[in-house]
Amino acid sequence: MLFISPFFPVAGPIVGGIIGGYLGPPGAVRGALGGLLDGLIVAAIFSVIAVVGGTALLGPIGTLIGLGITVLLFLLALYFGILGAIGGAVGGALKAWMVERRRPTG
Repeated sequence: MLFISPFFPVAGPIVGGIIGGYLGPPGAVRGALGGLLDGLIVAAIFSVIAVVGGTALLGPIGTLIGLGITVLLFLLALYFGILGAIGGAVGGALKAWMVERRRPTG
């Protein structure tokens, strides 16, 4: 998703979410939660790195810069998380449909 997103800012997270939702357990809700949590976890990790790194390198001004980067990262995480959740829901629903279709009837 990292390589697709700069070129396709909307399609990248959705395609990544579809793939992740299809590879995970079946169901639209599970796929959507997986896509949303993925974006939020990555943003939280990079936010901590930005604040700690900014403070260590630049002191108090670095803390403010790091906090600004944190706000920006969480806004981007919501954007990519929501699009990933949409894609994850589609992928999870697709997998649930495929699993249901494979079951023998009768």
